[in-house]
Amino acid sequence: MTKQLCIASPNLVAYSETFIKDQVTYLEPEILIYQGNYPVASREEDWQLSFPFNFHIARGVSKRLAPGIFHNAYTNSLAAYLKRRNINTLLANYGTVGSSVADACAKAGVKLVVHYHGFDAYEYATLDKYKAAYQHMFRLAHTVVAVSTEMRQQLISLGAPEEKVKFIPYGINLQRFTVTDPSRNGPVLVNVGRFTPKKAPDLLIRAFKIAHDAIPEAELRMIGAGEMHESCKQLAAELGLSDAIKFLGIQSREEIVAHLHSARMYVQHSLRPASGDSEGTPLSILEASACGLPVVSTRHAGIKDAIKEEESGLLVDEGDYEEMGKAMITLLKDPARCKQMGEAGFRHISAHYNFQQQAAELKTVLLR
Repeated sequence: MTKQLCIASPNLVAYSETFIKDQVTYLEPEILIYQGNYPVASREEDWQLSFPFNFHIARGVSKRLAPGIFHNAYTNSLAAYLKRRNINTLLANYGTVGSSVADACAKAGVKLVVHYHGFDAYEYATLDKYKAAYQHMFRLAHTVVAVSTEMRQQLISLGAPEEKVKFIPYGINLQRFTVTDPSRNGPVLVNVGRFTPKKAPDLLIRAFKIAHDAIPEAELRMIGAGEMHESCKQLAAELGLSDAIKFLGIQSREEIVAHLHSARMYVQHSLRPASGDSEGTPLSILEASACGLPVVSTRHAGIKDAIKEEESGLLVDEGDYEEMGKAMITLLKDPARCKQMGEAGFRHISAHYNFQQQAAELKTVLLR
C-alpha cells in the first residue's frame, strides 16, 4: 500500500484472525509490530524496547508495579522508532492496542486509526480496565473503525466522537469459495468456530437435539477447539447425540469449505455471555453465505447486518435454543428454500462483504 504504514496487532499469527492476515497481505505495511496489547516485537526485527524493558520479566514487573513508568518508556521508544522508519499512519488492531500506542503516535506525529473487532468494545472487564485509556485514545485517534452497525453505536456510547467512528464490515476473499447447492445435500448442519461462551456451542447442541428428535437422520458437524470443547462432547453424550454430532477439531480452510459444500445449512448460536464479550461479525457466517448456504443463527452483533432475516437465513433471539431448533427443522424439511436462501446470501455477501471492496475502503481511510 505505502511505505509509510505501520500495522500493530497483539498476535503475528493466530488461526482465528484470518481478517488480520488478509489485511496485512493487502495493505503491505512498511512495518508490522506485534506481541501483546503493548506490541514489543517487529516483523522486521529492527526494533526493541530500551533496557531493561527489552527483557520479558522486566516488562511484566514494570507493567504491574509501575505502569506509568513503563508506558512512558514504551511511548518514547515506539515514537522514536516510528520517526526513524518515516511512518505517517499506524493501524492498530483492537482498541486495547490502540490505547497503548496512542501517545507514541501523538508524539511522533503519526495518524492513528484504531480497528475494533469484538471483545474490545464489549467485554465488561476490558471496558473497566481501559475506560480512561479509551477516552484518551478517542481524543487522539483520527478514525475508529467498527465492524458492525451495533458496534458503531457501542463505541459512540463509550465516548468516541460520532464523526470519527466509521462502519467498515469485514470482507472475505470470494475467490476462495465456490457455491454449492444445499438442496442436493443431505441433512447436514455445519458449525465453525472456537468453543467459547460467546459462541454458546452448548446451546447449539441443545437446539440440534430438538431438530434431531424430529429428523433422526440429521447430522451436526462442529469444527474448532476451545475451553468448552470437552464439556460439549460430554453434553452431546448425555443427550444421546454422540453418533449424530461430529467434533472435528481444527480444520484447514480447504477442509472447512469441503464440509460447507456437503451441508444443507450453517448454524451458530452467538450471544453476549455474562462476561459481556461479543462477536464483531463472525467470518464463518460470511464464508457459509459465500458458499451458498442458508444460515440459522442469532440476532447478535454483526450477524444482524450479514444475514437478511427470512431472505438469506433464519435468526432467533440470543439464548432461545428452542426457537433455533424449530428453525433448523423448518429448513431441513424444505431443501428448495435452503437453495433460495443460499443464493440470496451469496448475492448479499458479494455486494457488501467483498474483501477487496472493504479493504479498499479501509485503505482510503488510511491514506486520507
